[in-house]
Amino acid sequence: MAGKKPDFSGINTGRVIQNLEQATAPKGQQGTVTPQEAKERASKLKTQGRKGCKAVRINMAFTPENYDYIRVMARMTGKTMTSFANLAIEKYREQNQELYAQAREIIAGLEDEPEDSQ
Repeated sequence: MAGKKPDFSGINTGRVIQNLEQATAPKGQQGTVTPQEAKERASKLKTQGRKGCKAVRINMAFTPENYDYIRVMARMTGKTMTSFANLAIEKYREQNQELYAQAREIIAGLEDEPEDSQ
């Protein structure tokens, strides 16, 4: 039994088509950024919607206590969990600048050592 195909010609699709055209139009796209601007935006976590500009991301696991602390304190300070975690790491990094510089020197020294050929 071959049924009639429904007639959708009476449906007003004007707004849908207009929204699709606007979303896919080149003028609605944000342009690319210079490497310097990308670095500045990434350091401020302002990379959303910029071509060639993204923040470094890692997948991390937390203990339930640390996760709850980050979640609660971020909410209380009006920050996102990412912003709060970055703030905590930044403060720790500032308190341990000398240790960090020494660690970087050690790592650079290890990378410069020639491998033993046997």
